[in-house]
Amino acid sequence: MAWFTLVLGALLMVVGIGGQIFGVRKSSTLAPHDRPARRWVITVGSLVIGLWIVAFSAAHFLHYHHSGRW
Repeated sequence: MAWFTLVLGALLMVVGIGGQIFGVRKSSTLAPHDRPARRWVITVGSLVIGLWIVAFSAAHFLHYHHSGRW
């Protein structure tokens, strides 16, 4: 389970950041000054969520490695 969560967290982080860099839709109905703010919010949110999942998974895996049980 820890490996699955670790891989899922890393995948979500990569997809979130990749979607911001290589976004499909370049035109938007937002004002021009809102686009950079939206991009930063989504990028930082993806990083925080992805890194939290990776850190949680690593802690879970290290606990299992140390104690031998989940």
